Amino acid sequence: LRPYQQAGVRWLHLLTRMGLGACLADDMGLGKTIQVLALLLTVPRTRPSLLVAPASLLANWQQETDRFTPSLRYVIAHPSAMAQDELRALDAERLAGIDLVITSYGTLMRQPNLLAMHWQLAVADEAQALKNPSAKQTKAVKQLQAEARIALTGTPVENSLSDLWSIFDFTHPGLLGSQKAFAGLTKSMAHYGSLRTLVNPYILRRLKSDKRIIDDLPDKTEVTAWCTLSPAQTALY
Repeated sequence: LRPYQQAGVRWLHLLTRMGLGACLADDMGLGKTIQVLALLLTVPRTRPSLLVAPASLLANWQQETDRFTPSLRYVIAHPSAMAQDELRALDAERLAGIDLVITSYGTLMRQPNLLAMHWQLAVADEAQALKNPSAKQTKAVKQLQAEARIALTGTPVENSLSDLWSIFDFTHPGLLGSQKAFAGLTKSMAHYGSLRTLVNPYILRRLKSDKRIIDDLPDKTEVTAWCTLSPAQTALY
């Protein structure tokens, strides 16, 4: 791990051992996946942990787990990896020797057995998927029972501050008050210093543009390439 990733794992370890949630909001490409995998190796494993991610990222999680933490025992709880009857049969007894269960947001909504279990850690990857509090997948994820909850997102505030409220309603229910109270409070704020102070202990964000994070990362090079459509493509478009 790079030094900033080691610091991230220590930060996650401290909060989760205290039973507190965490929002790891590092910029894309800084290794949120590997920090969570390292965390899973360091915490005393009393029961399986659950990781929920968009279906398109399940293969990536599988590859990263195989590559960096081959000793971690995991299952992919998704119709692409196991039969429906196996999915429905997953319970604490069948997962007794498993460290990590990886599933998708869509699968979690359709598997009440996963929602009913008590997990060591519940991790939501691409947690901006929870920005709509009334969405079915958001409600399902917030039902998860765990000793601590972790949100992973490179964009903790994507459209408005309500995105941040919904993520923290998963990691720290009640910390920011009700949705209605939070919306009224932020509208009346002249600046957000007090809000930053409140969430600061529970959110960690590092940027690729910060040379103190990765001093050997070269400056980004942008090249504009104009690609015109062919007549057939233009007609289809």
